[in-house]
Amino acid sequence: MNKKISYYKESGSYHAPSLLISVLFLISLSLLLAYLYNALTLVMPIIYINVLLVFGIGIVLGYSVLVLCKLSKVGNYKIRIGLALLIGIITLYFQWSAYIGYLINEGSHSLESYINSLGWIFYDSIEKEVLVELYHYGAYEVFNTQVTDYALFFIWLIEAAIIIAIPILAVFRYVPLPISGTYNKFYDQYTLEKDFRSLGSGELTALRIHEGPAAALQEFEGGKANRHSKIKIFYLPQESKQYLKAENISIQRGNESKTAVDVIVKYLEISTPQAKELLETFRNRKDGFQLL
Repeated sequence: MNKKISYYKESGSYHAPSLLISVLFLISLSLLLAYLYNALTLVMPIIYINVLLVFGIGIVLGYSVLVLCKLSKVGNYKIRIGLALLIGIITLYFQWSAYIGYLINEGSHSLESYINSLGWIFYDSIEKEVLVELYHYGAYEVFNTQVTDYALFFIWLIEAAIIIAIPILAVFRYVPLPISGTYNKFYDQYTLEKDFRSLGSGELTALRIHEGPAAALQEFEGGKANRHSKIKIFYLPQESKQYLKAENISIQRGNESKTAVDVIVKYLEISTPQAKELLETFRNRKDGFQLL
């Protein structure tokens, strides 16, 4: 394998002001979601629906983290994981604050009192006493049995795991777009309109393209309607490095909604003249910005 072959690597950088705005937005979203979750569980006190609501919170947080990390141009994997973990923990705390506040206020817990009581964990408060009582005496029944002590704590752990884990899992699936560290700008994405044949080994394909992208692609036969490959070029004229992505597309006959996309070559580094030649040789379309 040619050792000169390189792929896009995240710079590890981030734009501090944008990241700060994203953090503040996520905290605000977390504050609202926790309050709404508590309100909905009181209106629909059915444990199965409550479980779906917990998953719903996690999914909303997960997508929010992904979108904001992309908009903030966070090119640092550890920061994305840390942000997902932080927002999961904060949401869990807000959710408990809303619930305990509801119990203390005997079923009437306004948004104002909810916000004013958020610091309960930092001082001696009635909220802590209520939490201990909940642990020992329980707050609901499952199969006509009051859930208390270790069983209740286990349920709390599962709820916490769902809220915290889903945003982290979303970050694991995050696909970063190439960003210019010099200009703090996303590369423009272009898709070559020709359907190439399905590609095999990613390494062999990358090597062949690397030796001469335009010539290599011209030699690839046309693909079938339901099985082909697409080539995408990430191009920023002022940069010296550009990137190429190759995907195998498989479409189930009679059902275009069932389309499988398999990335064969992910962000292969090519030169600016090579990228320009590809865009001049093949008809292409400029793709819009992808939030997810």
